Amino acid sequence: MTSKSRMTVNLPVDEYAELSALAKKHRISMAWLGRQAISEFLERYRKEELQLPLALSSSKKAAGDA
Repeated sequence: MTSKSRMTVNLPVDEYAELSALAKKHRISMAWLGRQAISEFLERYRKEELQLPLALSSSKKAAGDA
């Protein structure tokens, strides 16, 4: 069995309701939906080197400013 880590995500009520309906419709868990979405995002990020709309590391920026 592979080691796993847990995370918590807070969603707006409308997004939660939409994901819940999707999970119910397709008889899958919301956890599976979350893992799938994260996996697809990471794959896309690796392939396309997406520019994220946020600073991922303030320490790199601070080091570059010096």
